[in-house]
Amino acid sequence: MKEKKIAILTSGGDCQGMNAVINIIVRIASLRNIKVFGIMHGYKGLYEDNFIQLSNEMVENISSLGGTILKTSRFLEFKKDSVVKKCVKILQQREIDALIIVGGDGSFKGAKELSKNGANVICIPATIDNDLRYTSRCLGFDTAVNNACKYIENVEQTMEALDRGVVIEVMGRYCGDIALYCAVSTACDIIALPENPINEEELIDRVKYCIKEKKKIPVVVVAEKMFDVKEIAQTLTKETGYEFKYSVVGYIQRGGSPSVQDKSLAMQFAVRAMELIEDKNYNRALGFNNKIFDVDLESALKSEYNFNYELLNLFYLLNYKK
Repeated sequence: MKEKKIAILTSGGDCQGMNAVINIIVRIASLRNIKVFGIMHGYKGLYEDNFIQLSNEMVENISSLGGTILKTSRFLEFKKDSVVKKCVKILQQREIDALIIVGGDGSFKGAKELSKNGANVICIPATIDNDLRYTSRCLGFDTAVNNACKYIENVEQTMEALDRGVVIEVMGRYCGDIALYCAVSTACDIIALPENPINEEELIDRVKYCIKEKKKIPVVVVAEKMFDVKEIAQTLTKETGYEFKYSVVGYIQRGGSPSVQDKSLAMQFAVRAMELIEDKNYNRALGFNNKIFDVDLESALKSEYNFNYELLNLFYLLNYKK
């Protein structure tokens, strides 16, 4: 009987939980006499045939590490049909039965192209942005929110001591999930996010309302790409007569040990991925909606938006008069 071989790569932006997935995949494979190869630097490493065989010893104690031991990259050349075909040929030459891809939206689109050209793929959603629409939670999101909340709470304390307002930018690319959950969890006053955008004038009015009605200096949470937070802080200082500062949370959202929730999610995703491979049920995307599920890759990429508008409306209810 031919020995089964699988490969795993991490692609796009790193996030917490990627290493935990790698750990579980390798441990399960060793119990089932399956060879596992790690592909270094994501799709770029696949194109360059940069494979390493993984063992239990190599992945021991990596589950609590942020980042990814396989490294990652953004490989724009992968959009070329010739590059995709070469990658599929490499997988075939190495007799890889299935490729597990851990990443976000761009990684999933790459996986779709591989599958169209004959590769067997399984996709695990891993992005702090939480912007894959078919699943309610992506790997890394919970840890990123926890990291950002800790940062915001620390900033809030010093701003309160100095009677200053603050505008804080969080990550999320074109998705407002991090901004929403941070604003709710840290009792912020005003939010600006792409799912319900506001212009500069509306933001200023809400800050003025907050100062008048709440008798406090507001904390404003802004999703990246919505405003220039430095300019907004300067404008608010001028418009309100109160001093406003700005702060960008940055890459601490993507670093550090994964939360218990993300470790648990990583384990569940990895186990399900191996079950699908055992069943030869390929070209699937895993997701979470109170339990692990899988859908075909095409459906995952075409799914309708699942933003939590109910939670956003509760935030508005607590902070604004109708």
